[in-house]
Amino acid sequence: DEELQSIFTPEHRPAEKLSAAELEGRNVVIFVMESFSAEHSALLRPDLYEDKAEKGYTPFFDSLMRQSYTFYNMYANGRRSIQALPAVWASIPSYKNPFVLMPQAMAETRALPAILKDKGYRTMFFCGSDHGSMGFGAFARTTGMEHLYSRQDYEKVHGKDDFDGYWGIWDEKFIGYMGEELQKCSEPFFATIFTLTSHHPFVVPEGEENLPEGLTPNHKCVAYVDRSLKAFFEKYGEQEWFRNSLFVFVADHVSSEKFSEEFRTLPGDYHVVGFMYAPDSSLVGEHRQVVSQIDLMPTVLGLTGNVEPYFAFGRDVFNEHCDEPFSLNYDNNVFQAITSEYVVCFDEKQIVGVYAHGDLEKKHNLVSEVDLSAIEQKIKAMIQSYYSRIEQKNYLVDSNNNPNREE
Repeated sequence: DEELQSIFTPEHRPAEKLSAAELEGRNVVIFVMESFSAEHSALLRPDLYEDKAEKGYTPFFDSLMRQSYTFYNMYANGRRSIQALPAVWASIPSYKNPFVLMPQAMAETRALPAILKDKGYRTMFFCGSDHGSMGFGAFARTTGMEHLYSRQDYEKVHGKDDFDGYWGIWDEKFIGYMGEELQKCSEPFFATIFTLTSHHPFVVPEGEENLPEGLTPNHKCVAYVDRSLKAFFEKYGEQEWFRNSLFVFVADHVSSEKFSEEFRTLPGDYHVVGFMYAPDSSLVGEHRQVVSQIDLMPTVLGLTGNVEPYFAFGRDVFNEHCDEPFSLNYDNNVFQAITSEYVVCFDEKQIVGVYAHGDLEKKHNLVSEVDLSAIEQKIKAMIQSYYSRIEQKNYLVDSNNNPNREE
């Protein structure tokens, strides 16, 4: 245990307000984008579109990312939507089993919504599916979400004509509905919306036939969601609450529909869209190091001036240095760490595979040629810490001795 603490701990104790004090007190709005692979974006992966007539399917996102702090190497922590929310809100990944499906997930957490709620934020979760679907709402409640908005809430205001026939309300309509609700609520607020339309069976509303057909069944839907976000920004972009917000965009996981071989295997099949946009601020830049969904909560807390100790398996990318960042997932019956150069396979005892990113078929195992002992120790420490905390049902930090605690 003593050695573990020296290598990795999920307990964060900010020493002081270190970065971007101009964002303190801002509203925070998180868009969790269904199946938004980095493959969809010509900005993130221009090499995939060099010989293509259509230069990507996210033109608005690409323009917005140029005005944002953009993570060029953002990786999902899992393959399922249900794994994304604990990663984004609570900085808790899922490995062998989705965290929210384990009985231990019912233990107390102090996730991002709860921390901000105690700072006076109104906390809201928007999802255009049926109330209670996919267990999202139940988990949202445990993280500190006070107000939930579903398909039924939308239809009370706008009628029942905007149901897509499968999952819920069309994204453009439901994103607009969120804007209506944010427009009339008091500040500061914390809101998250989980989009739906870019999901199987990959349909778009009538009247949207001028969207590009794309190279996969999902590309038309992705282009539709991209256009929906553009409409939201055009409608609310000059509102005071909008200018006073920090917007975070991240995909839940990679799309099931892929056109490039690179996105059919690691690391591509975990590579997603991720960026942060804060109007009228200095939060603009390109982040080329590896980050994952679990890094968002610590980073948002750092940007908004938090000094309260908190529990998170990720790191604040601005204030917590890491020599070799990596994203860890569990797939194909092994733990897999994605570094800037390699995919590292760990069988719970030792590293058994090291493959260069470009080795798509994983033919050349470099395990005997590359010294990754430091990363191996970090992987072991993260796994041990994770399952120890799961067993103990302990996702809190004792803040009694923290001199920076805000009363």
